[in-house]
Amino acid sequence: MEPRTVNWLFVDLNSYFASIEAELRPELRGQPIGIVPVADVETTVCIAASYQAKKYGVKTGTAVHDARMLCPHILLVEARPRHYVEYHHRIIAAIERCIPVHTVMSCDEFACQLLGREREIQRATSIAYAIKQELRTVGITLRCSIGLAPNRLLAKIAGDMDKPDGLMIFERRNLPQALYCLKLDDIPGIGSRMEERVRAAGVSTMRELCALPRDKMHGIWGSVWGDRLWHWFRGEDFLEPEPRKLQTLSRQHILPPRCRPRDVARGVALKLLHSTARRMRREQLWAGGVAVQISYYNGKPYEAGIRIAPCCDTLTLQEHFLILWNRSPVQDDLASLVVMLTHLDIEPTADLFGMDSTPETAQAKQRVISVVDAMNARYGLNTVFLGSIHDARKEAPTRIPFGPPPPLEEFDDTADNVRRPPTRHTLTTEQLARRRGKGG
Repeated sequence: MEPRTVNWLFVDLNSYFASIEAELRPELRGQPIGIVPVADVETTVCIAASYQAKKYGVKTGTAVHDARMLCPHILLVEARPRHYVEYHHRIIAAIERCIPVHTVMSCDEFACQLLGREREIQRATSIAYAIKQELRTVGITLRCSIGLAPNRLLAKIAGDMDKPDGLMIFERRNLPQALYCLKLDDIPGIGSRMEERVRAAGVSTMRELCALPRDKMHGIWGSVWGDRLWHWFRGEDFLEPEPRKLQTLSRQHILPPRCRPRDVARGVALKLLHSTARRMRREQLWAGGVAVQISYYNGKPYEAGIRIAPCCDTLTLQEHFLILWNRSPVQDDLASLVVMLTHLDIEPTADLFGMDSTPETAQAKQRVISVVDAMNARYGLNTVFLGSIHDARKEAPTRIPFGPPPPLEEFDDTADNVRRPPTRHTLTTEQLARRRGKGG
């Protein structure tokens, strides 16, 4: 008889942003809450909702106007991303009192690989309940759903199936039949466009999708991703290859009314550029291009990009960006901004790009930005900043993106020289191995 084992445990915090707000503000507990990115703006959307609000049909992406229609007594709460990331690190520590975190998938999702006897169903289930109990020590409002499965994808899907505060197990012996109850869009990676492609191939249910031969799934996806799904649906365990190095970095910001005049929006755009460049340097990359996208309330959007000699200093990037900005339509009804650094690569070699002959001014700019980064790292973000963003320092605060959150100090980008304690570092594969020995 095939042993009853699983390889992955996936932790998904329930209504995470709303739960943290309820933890910090007891008067919100048990209330329908909608988390909004900006207060007092009726044109925005809910970026999260409590389960009490979800019962009325409010969900992520619901417009504030519609949320009020669905749930007239909903309480709209402005998001406080720094708090969510602070709790994120406490949650990692709580999970790791039970089992090491293998991968931080996002601010509220964590994948843990089971090794040795941890893979036994009974042992894995005990670990899952221990994690739930540990989370209560972080916050009494925190709940999580946990999925156990042969591979990471199925563990995530299992966690999504029993919310809130649930535990779902997929065993290999029951696959792929256990997936037949799902809808196509329950599978991560099958969005609206991909679902159209799947349906165009004559597939409308998960039963039909799982019955396809591997080459047919490859054809629908047009890539090896279809082959991987075919194997994952049957319980095979392997991780997708490491993603390619970053090709672009960007930041987007929807402008509030006070920032829509062109001269104000310019400062906001530069701040987006500065924070994107800061992240690029953390990744030890250089940019070979700069691009901008501007949308207007009355007028066609403006998009432009420029290739540049590889560089990493904000001063040079800013010079190139302003060339693009000055070519944009002179209007005062800007709606949103996207700033991008493109053609990213590792630091170029001296021989390849003639760095030995780099003008002294370019080298000086790099030294200046290195000193700025070092001072801000030691004394807190905004200890030193370029004068071009002086009037926009309080605008475009750092948000939590899809995927792992940025370092905690990035959320001080609207503060005045606030020194924060350093964030915990993520364990490397080698460190995990040393901690767990042979996983027995």
